Order: sequence, then structure tokens, then C-alpha cells
Amino acid sequence: MEDLNQAIKRISIIDWSNIGNKQAKSHVYLSKEYLRRASMFFRDYPGSCRYPFIIISNAITKSQTHVNELPILKKIDNNYVGEIVTSYLELNALVDEGNEIAIDNKDLFEPVIKLYERGGHFFIRAGYLNVAGSTDLLSLANRVEREPLDISDEVLEKVDNEHVN
Repeated sequence: MEDLNQAIKRISIIDWSNIGNKQAKSHVYLSKEYLRRASMFFRDYPGSCRYPFIIISNAITKSQTHVNELPILKKIDNNYVGEIVTSYLELNALVDEGNEIAIDNKDLFEPVIKLYERGGHFFIRAGYLNVAGSTDLLSLANRVEREPLDISDEVLEKVDNEHVN
């Protein structure tokens, strides 16, 4: 339960009442990387998911732990954010259970969790992902071929402070 416990701790320190109240260039950057990772995962394990909202229990399998019953999820009042966080917790539970697909995709939600930690969020409207005043077409085309973005805290600070793209 090491990975799941770490994920729960991480989710527990996010101020869910302030998600989306801050806008930063790093939020767009993190969203682009999440879409790249989600596209790759969705291509390989589509399940009955609504891209980019991957539901791990539909795409891989249900974990033995009933993460949807965790009290921390009650603090999240946005359905889309709740789906992502639940899937993040499910993925970590499956990693603890030794599920190979989960282990291979352990970092799938890292960009979006960092986005929430930094006070950002995204929403979907008319086929576009909207984040921090920017929009990105929700298309799987060419996204899986994009180069991975470095989402280290150092790079994210540079993106916010030096306008690195």
C-alpha cells in the first residue's frame, strides 16, 4: 500500500477549494504533457473512457481497494477532477497490487496532479481543453508523437518566470 498511501498523502495536502483560482503558464505546459500521456494510454487501453478522462477501473481493471470510498474524495466538488483523482488513486492501488499495466503507466497522472498542486485545473468545452486562458483541441492525432515535456519543478518555475515554452 506504499504507492496508494503516498498518493493519498499527496492528494490530502491540495487545497481543493482554490483549484482554478490561479493561472500560470506552467498550467498550460502541464496540461499539454497530460494530454500526451493520456493519448498514449487511451490508444493502448481505451476501455470505456472519455478522453482525456481516463477511468483506470474501466481501462485496466478494478483494484482490490475501494478507493472511491476514501473520505478525501468528498472534498473534491468537481466531477471531472474527481474522476481524475479517483483514477490516480486506483492506478496507485493497482501498482501496489503488482498490476504490470499500472506499473508501466505509474506516471500517467503526474502532470495533472502537479497541475492541481499548483492551483490550476482545466475544463472541456466544445471539443477544446481550456486551461489558464489557453485552449487546445482535444484530438488524439499527432499527440502520441510529441516529445515528452520535462515537468520537474525547476522547469515549471522557469516556464512561469521566464516564459519558456
